[in-house]
Amino acid sequence: MQISNISLNVIPLKLQEKQKKFSFFKHKRERELVPVTKRELPEKYRHKYDRLYTNFSETKTSEVTFMVPFERSPLLAKHYLNHLMYNWFETKADLRKKDFIRNNEFYWEAERNEKTGTITYDRFVVRGTFRRMTDGFELTVMYRGRTQVWMRSVLEYTGSSRHFNRVVYNKKMYKYDELIRGRGVDRRRIFPVLNKKMKAELGISQKFSRVNKVRKHQKKIKWFYDTFIKGDENFRRKFRPAGDGFLPVHQDKLHRIPEDAADLLFGNGVVHKNPIEGMKKGGPYRPPAASHIELFIIAPEQNDITDKKRKAGNILYKDFKEGKASFAGLNQYAHIPIHTSKKHITYLNADNPLPEIRQKLDNMEFRDDVTYGAVYISTIHKDEPDFNKWRVYHCMKEELLKRDITSQVIDIQSVYDRNFGYYLPNIAVALIAKLGGQPWTLNNPGRNDLVIGVGAYKSNLHKKRYLGSAFCFSGKGEIRGLDAFEEDNHILLAGSFQKAVKKFRVENDGVDRLVIHFYKKMNKEETAVIKQALKELKLDIPVVVLTIHKTESEDLVLFNNAMHHGLPLSGTWMRSGEDQFLLCNNTFFGNPGDKIKSYPYPIKIYIDIAGEEEKKLKEHLDDPLWTGDLLKQVYQFSRLDWQTISIQHMPITVKYPEMVAQKFPFFNSKVLPEFGKYNFWFL
Repeated sequence: MQISNISLNVIPLKLQEKQKKFSFFKHKRERELVPVTKRELPEKYRHKYDRLYTNFSETKTSEVTFMVPFERSPLLAKHYLNHLMYNWFETKADLRKKDFIRNNEFYWEAERNEKTGTITYDRFVVRGTFRRMTDGFELTVMYRGRTQVWMRSVLEYTGSSRHFNRVVYNKKMYKYDELIRGRGVDRRRIFPVLNKKMKAELGISQKFSRVNKVRKHQKKIKWFYDTFIKGDENFRRKFRPAGDGFLPVHQDKLHRIPEDAADLLFGNGVVHKNPIEGMKKGGPYRPPAASHIELFIIAPEQNDITDKKRKAGNILYKDFKEGKASFAGLNQYAHIPIHTSKKHITYLNADNPLPEIRQKLDNMEFRDDVTYGAVYISTIHKDEPDFNKWRVYHCMKEELLKRDITSQVIDIQSVYDRNFGYYLPNIAVALIAKLGGQPWTLNNPGRNDLVIGVGAYKSNLHKKRYLGSAFCFSGKGEIRGLDAFEEDNHILLAGSFQKAVKKFRVENDGVDRLVIHFYKKMNKEETAVIKQALKELKLDIPVVVLTIHKTESEDLVLFNNAMHHGLPLSGTWMRSGEDQFLLCNNTFFGNPGDKIKSYPYPIKIYIDIAGEEEKKLKEHLDDPLWTGDLLKQVYQFSRLDWQTISIQHMPITVKYPEMVAQKFPFFNSKVLPEFGKYNFWFL
């Protein structure tokens, strides 16, 4: 088999052990014991025990001891390797975090700053697996960025103890709340891990830099490999790592979505992969259908920025009309006759402008033949710690939605930013969508599927998770409806699925499949409710469920060793598990003119089949044409994100619902206004 230039951050190990005898306890008697569930035990013991505990050794005081053949107990084999890895690196790392079940985290000092009193560590995750990518034991090495620790104890911190999350004690990482309740803990030796709130309190500047994280990841794990694996004779003797180092991927394991799947269609028939160039050359694919469109600005009467003389509302009005920097103005850029009203709304109370604005909206006369949009200049920053101030943003959105008015919120600081002209195209694209148009669409749409997307947002304030759903995506990626509700309301979620299916089948002939894009693996309750709802519809089409992780895959990363940036060609994908796939979704097509602005990790996707087709799962997953078609859909829907003119890597099927779910909990109503179910107000 031909070796490609692509490698994975996986190191095969050729351990001699094929089985090992372990002792088990029925109850957790000491902290070092690891829980083992029924499904992780050898098959002949699963009917006897629901859960056991072990330290991966033989102990005379244990309640049961038996031989564990690794090939028949791959999950237990994985835990055993993680146990060995923790013990091996425990004394070699500067800091460590013990986590037998999921990850072993190790930290090595990268730099020390005496002025700020901080130490910065490189953070690595070393995960043992068994028969995931090879036929035996494997080591997956991940670089998880940097962690800053304050060199002074928690007793010397002048801010609130609520700022503490993770802390370091005796070279180990702990959660503060768990450690502080322990007995015999010397609080003078507890050092906090810095976060945003602590840095603000201590006056430590927060540096943000755009780096190629894929390339950085590759360089860091190579350092780890050269230092602790290749460069350690004892490690090589004990664990026998493969001589090739990181696992090369055979060419026959790699597939690619056709390059023209990334082509986007703009106005005047312009086709381009880059929305920046496409909008510049062709304008929007489909302008809003409304004959009369009017924007009005909601702005503060007085500046809260003392060194700025001109009012923000006046500046924004001028920028919309005349343009700024390379932005030619809303009319020229959007190619539609938007009338920007001179009758703006102004407010005096910067902390709570809603009562004033609501009163002025009540006194405004709105015409039935005009489509209105509001641009709200907010003096309250999105990171405002005062909840009552911060919530104004969401209540303003809700108030306008009730009046069938879409809105765009702009931070007042942005209006005064000298680079504001470069943000204006993003605002213009979002406004085109909010006013009913399409900035761009797919040039090569896929099959006539009904695609339902479900995203989620966990509100720390409300202590619960909220779901958003987007439904009636056709092969062209068109959204026909949105909704939001609390996570535990599976009945409403299932009901929204039924409505979507019925509506879509009335409006479209010959639906090929129902494809559900879910933000996580469905639990038993969700699966049961949704399957029952779909069963009631008596569908005669395949039902496929794709779990799309909203965070990129950092555990398995594909590296292109032939390119300095490390990115595989856009659209490259491979099977990485029984039902798991990795999809490289970027803007590198191997052409000299490729403009690469971001370096995303692969997307991790699981594919499952519901209904009558369930028995054919393995057969379908083994067919690269069948799986490739589903992955192509995910790939294309990521290119329909109208929040920005830059290509994004997550599909709007899960991203848009998450954005709705993020704002909905802060509305006064428990039901999304009807206008909000068919408008892109959340962009």
